[in-house]
Amino acid sequence: MPDAGSIRERRGFKRLRVNLSIVFRLDKTSKTRMQIENQEIRATMIDLSEGGVSILTSHDIPEGTVLSMKFTLFRVDNDDVSFYGPMDIVGEVRYHHALANNEYRLGILFRKVEEEDRGEIANFIGNSA
Repeated sequence: MPDAGSIRERRGFKRLRVNLSIVFRLDKTSKTRMQIENQEIRATMIDLSEGGVSILTSHDIPEGTVLSMKFTLFRVDNDDVSFYGPMDIVGEVRYHHALANNEYRLGILFRKVEEEDRGEIANFIGNSA
């Protein structure tokens, strides 16, 4: 089993723990799509990096599934709150772990991100650290 150091080296981006809403839809070619019937699925984003996200969902989405995701980031400066988004990002499920209470943790690698969105994600992570 790899130690924590080798796992960190595999990740090219700093991760930030968050508690944000995210909505996703399965890619048109996904076999799982038939089970979920073309619906937008709400989930909770629990960490974010420039390279991907980790989410909690009640749906068991297999590895390799391509997702279209939407989420909004916000920034609080003194008494001013600014929002960026919604971002439309395509990602691929890289891992899924079953948790308690019919919940699943999915690790999703970003596959298609606009440069402006990637910059906003980097700023959000940098300003929150």
